[in-house]
Amino acid sequence: MRTYKTLLGAALLAGLALTTTVPATAAPSPAPAQVAVAEQPRLTADKSQVRAGNTLVLRLDHGLEGVSWISSAAFVRNREHPVGADEGLAEVVTDRDGVAEAVATIADVPPGQYPVHTRVGGGAGPTMTITVTG
Repeated sequence: MRTYKTLLGAALLAGLALTTTVPATAAPSPAPAQVAVAEQPRLTADKSQVRAGNTLVLRLDHGLEGVSWISSAAFVRNREHPVGADEGLAEVVTDRDGVAEAVATIADVPPGQYPVHTRVGGGAGPTMTITVTG
């Protein structure tokens, strides 16, 4: 009988020992976890400085979204802008696996810096600036 009571007491103590809280042994992280922000699609050009008559090759990494247009006031106005802006449009020549390549001819515009706008999916896409020299 004594052995039975001893075993029962030992089991009870072992059960209590397992249910008590134990302080965490891992060191706390020095900074809170950060979520990686999705990178905005990128727009690049083969030249950053151009002159009137030059051809500019643009590359737009747009992911799964579709490309509506690439435009700038520095581009030749060869057709009507989809939203009526006073800008010329680049011609998209290839669009594969979320990367589009387009070409644009630089118009006879005053020297200066001109923004290049894009529309990707349902909203504004990335922009860049080109410099037109004299």
